[in-house]
Amino acid sequence: MATISLVCKPNDPLARAQAALFTRRLSSLGHAVCCEPGVGLPEAIEAASSEELAERSSHLIVLGGDGTLLYAASLMTRRVIPIVGVNLGSLGFLTPFSPESALAQLGDALAGRLPVVPRLRFSVVLLRDGRPVFSTVAANDVVINHENLARLLEITCEIDAEPFFTLKADGLIVATPMGSTAYALAAGGPILKPGTDAVTVVPICPHQLTQRPLVIPSSSEVTLSTGQDAYLTVDGRRGCLIQRGDRLWVTTSDLPLQLVFPRDYSFAEVLRHKLSWGAREVERA
Repeated sequence: MATISLVCKPNDPLARAQAALFTRRLSSLGHAVCCEPGVGLPEAIEAASSEELAERSSHLIVLGGDGTLLYAASLMTRRVIPIVGVNLGSLGFLTPFSPESALAQLGDALAGRLPVVPRLRFSVVLLRDGRPVFSTVAANDVVINHENLARLLEITCEIDAEPFFTLKADGLIVATPMGSTAYALAAGGPILKPGTDAVTVVPICPHQLTQRPLVIPSSSEVTLSTGQDAYLTVDGRRGCLIQRGDRLWVTTSDLPLQLVFPRDYSFAEVLRHKLSWGAREVERA
C-alpha cells in the first residue's frame, strides 16, 4: 500500500470538497493519504508536515491552480515524486487534469501508465561576501526587481563566467521553458516549448532599445548582480532582499519536476485554449 500526498489550495471550499472525493477514491484503490495539518480535510487523511509530503509518498496530487502547483514543487528540495495537477483555479496552465478526468485516470496515473514528463528547474543561490545567504529551487522563474520605489535598476549579467551585459531596467527575469509562458511572456519574452533544452533571460522594461530577450542553453551558469539594493522573487512565492555587491547564481537543478500528463495532452492546444494563441478576431458586417 502506497502513501499519496494531497496539496490543496488553502481556504478553498472547492479544494476541500475535492479532497474528500479523492480520499475516498484513493482509499478504494488501497492507498493511504496524507496532507498538511490544519486545512480542515477528512479524518481519513493523515497529517504530515510540508517537509514530509515528498519524503513519505509515492505521488503528490495538487488540488488548486498554478500557484498551488508551484507551492507543491517548492517542497521537493531533496526528493522528487510525480505530481498529478488537478485544475481548480482560473487559468490552470500547469495543472492539466480536470477533477473528473483525474478521478477517472487516477489508477493509471498511480500505476505509472500515464506519461511522466520531467520539467527543468533552477538551483538559485544568493552569495554575500562569498557565502550563501539564501538558496532554493525554481520551477518557473527567478526575478530581480525594485525593492520599493519605481526607478531603474542597474543589473549586470554574466553567462558561463563571461561578462554579457549591464542594463538599466525595471528588472530582469530568468525563466525555465515552463516559466516562459508566465511573467517572462508578459515582459515580451519568447514562448519555449516545454522540454526545450534552453532558458530565457528577459529584461523588464529596459531603458536601452537594444536590450532584447536572450535564449541560452539550459547548461549555462547565469550570475547576476545589481548596482543598488533590489529584491529577489522566486516563482512569485518566495524571495529576499539583494544587497549591492551580492551575486545571484542561477543554474539548472539536478532535481527536475516530474509531472503526470493525460495521454491526449497537447501543449499547442493549451496555448490556443488558455492564451488564445493564434486567435484572430473575425470582422462582422
